[in-house]
Amino acid sequence: MHQQINLYQPVFRKQQKVFSSLTLLQICAAVLLLLTVIAAHTHWTLAGMETTAQNLEQQRQDLATRMGALEDTFRTPDTDAIDIEIDALQKNINQRNYLLQQFDQLVLQNRGGFATQFEALASLRVPGLWLEGVTVNSHQQMEIRGMTLDPKLVPIYLQQLEQRGDLPGATFETVSMTRVTYDQPYVQFVLRNVEEGSTWQ
Repeated sequence: MHQQINLYQPVFRKQQKVFSSLTLLQICAAVLLLLTVIAAHTHWTLAGMETTAQNLEQQRQDLATRMGALEDTFRTPDTDAIDIEIDALQKNINQRNYLLQQFDQLVLQNRGGFATQFEALASLRVPGLWLEGVTVNSHQQMEIRGMTLDPKLVPIYLQQLEQRGDLPGATFETVSMTRVTYDQPYVQFVLRNVEEGSTWQ
């Protein structure tokens, strides 16, 4: 038994559903409304941020103006004097720090100190002659100050100094003697191992 089926009948065709004009219009209106809401919210947010920024800038300017007015109010001659004194103290501190640095360098250069020189001077004894002071610097420059009852003892003392091998730079170029008072036999002498007119380094 044979039966023919007509596939072109409407019941076998796939029906394509199409949105109606009303539905499309409603979708477009909803999208447009959503975009409008987003744009309005963004504009409102930006406007609020700009207002806040303007207020903050105005507050900053007001504070700067008030600070300037306060500085002018409290700026007195006493304040200027204090500032000058602070600058002077700072310069003094800088100078002291510089001297301390120089002293540290001097200590590093002379770790052994001047014990050798002082021991050598202490071992020299000339009756009637005594020392009042000794100055030695890092460049082996030496100054010896003393007193004697007899000026003839000074050359003897000089010979003993120059014979010491443990006393570097003991060739004394400058010798000066001065009588303390005319009615006293004491004579002050100064010995330096630098040429006359030279300065200490």
